Amino acid sequence: MMENMNLEILKEPLGFLRVIQLIMSIFAFATTAGFSTYTSFKINCSAGKISEVIFSFGYPFKLNHIPIKVVKCDDKTVVENLPWDFSSSAEFFVAVGVLTFLFTLLALGIYILSVSFYTSNQMVPVCDLASSLLLTILWLSAASAWAHEVGNVKFYATPDNFFYQITECRKLPCVETYGGNYASLNVSLIFGFGNFLLWAASLWFVFKETKFHQETSQQEQQQHQQPPLYSS
Repeated sequence: MMENMNLEILKEPLGFLRVIQLIMSIFAFATTAGFSTYTSFKINCSAGKISEVIFSFGYPFKLNHIPIKVVKCDDKTVVENLPWDFSSSAEFFVAVGVLTFLFTLLALGIYILSVSFYTSNQMVPVCDLASSLLLTILWLSAASAWAHEVGNVKFYATPDNFFYQITECRKLPCVETYGGNYASLNVSLIFGFGNFLLWAASLWFVFKETKFHQETSQQEQQQHQQPPLYSS
């Protein structure tokens, strides 16, 4: 097995890009699936009493499934729920990242361990090209959808924007004390659109390995070799 390994492919553009895509896919879904933060606000009760409320949330951003325990001014605790669910775009983004990770592992395995199978079977490069095109489209769709939902998460999870959902805040003044840290989500978007650019760039290098490019190259060579129709 070790004798058949072809690590030189990793020095070529297609192999090198696959390694970068593997790493980028891990960072994309890890920064999203591993995200968690919290926001907090305080309820200004009478006689100078203050009740602080902390709302912790994270992936998959089903805010309507996360209870908010509010200690009222009379020391009674009530459970409130926000009505929003942003899980669809988040789970789609993570799924594309995991799918990319698995496909890239498979592609690298074929490149390194069975390069003869890749070059001798014309359908393998074609399938590689079709899969690369599909992943390019998926990354553009997932990153765009997730970028929109990240904006929604930042807006609706900010206490200033959901006070009207809290019963106690409709009766007494409430003040935001912490708005959350979304640096990880911003990084996930960078990796998301970065993956799209990487997969779009790899299409040309995969296309060069297919029979379509080889046929085009042969036709161009034949045209150059043909003598001119009119000679002096």
